Amino acid sequence: MAAALARRYPDAFQVELFDPMRDHTVLAGRLTALYGPITRRFPFLWGAAYHATNLQPTVRLFQHAIGRGLRRKLRQALDPRPALVASFHPLLNHVAVDVIPHGVPRVTVITDWINFHKAWTDLTADCIICPSDAAVALCRRRGVPADRLVRAGLPIHPRFQDAIRQFTDKRSMRLKLRLRPHAPTVLLAGGGDGTEPLRKYAAALARSPLDIQVLAVAGRNQSLAEHLRQDNHAGVHVFGFVDNMPELLLASDLLVTRAGPGMIAEGLACGCPLLLTGYLPGQEEGNVKEVVDRGLGRFVPRPNDLVEAVNAWFATPQRQRLEDAQKVRAAADPEAAFQVAEVLVRLADRR
Repeated sequence: MAAALARRYPDAFQVELFDPMRDHTVLAGRLTALYGPITRRFPFLWGAAYHATNLQPTVRLFQHAIGRGLRRKLRQALDPRPALVASFHPLLNHVAVDVIPHGVPRVTVITDWINFHKAWTDLTADCIICPSDAAVALCRRRGVPADRLVRAGLPIHPRFQDAIRQFTDKRSMRLKLRLRPHAPTVLLAGGGDGTEPLRKYAAALARSPLDIQVLAVAGRNQSLAEHLRQDNHAGVHVFGFVDNMPELLLASDLLVTRAGPGMIAEGLACGCPLLLTGYLPGQEEGNVKEVVDRGLGRFVPRPNDLVEAVNAWFATPQRQRLEDAQKVRAAADPEAAFQVAEVLVRLADRR
């Protein structure tokens, strides 16, 4: 969002990116630090916590408890007085209410796609920006007035738009990345924290009879990346945390990932049909249904399911594969970050 504002309104705003959750000396920071380990190893615990706290009284109690260590930090961040405050985290909405100066617009930008925790739907926010029609409908059912809702899509970084505009064909992109230009290519992504069991999926694809190249992105999970390299499977290219995800996606035919909203949005924008290997209980369950119901991909929870789906897709005529890619791209909204930026500017009364 900061990049979108800088491009659309150069030198018009000073954007302060503030993440109090990085401070592990406060309760909220310690809880946030557990997200990666829990979702990697014990997703059922995440699901239990999600559903147990997804009640409005519990939301208020929880936000009040974690807010004790955050209010002071937020007050410091709000000096000098800002033109607008936008929250991209459900646990910060209530805290922001308590410390934002009177008259400063407060916006929530929901970054889950279809379903989301009740902490996102703060009824006192001046505006809630929703990523889908389903999200708008859920906010309305929770009592958010229609005039406070804006549908703007899931924002992805503007560099995706840059790469898409410069893109000519997959062969050229693969040559740029020093990959085999004509080989069927599958991108296996585990998110920033490397939460996917990429190792077994990479091994399954490497053993498949199809001569494919696999781009395995392990994110910040250095141990996973090292294990993948030690496996030394033919055709598997291992990456850690990358800053060229648009190029990797545009070089790929299929995207294999968990049903996280960010990766889904990026894959759709780059025209990659989706093979979803899993989901976090709670907020990501609806993402799988949305992808499958709209014909944007398949749910492949086991390695054998993944291999079968990959082989079946590449066995279809090229015309059908191109149509699938076009259908996926048509479902994307690569302009979403700029749409959100326009809303923020309008609310800050700077246009």
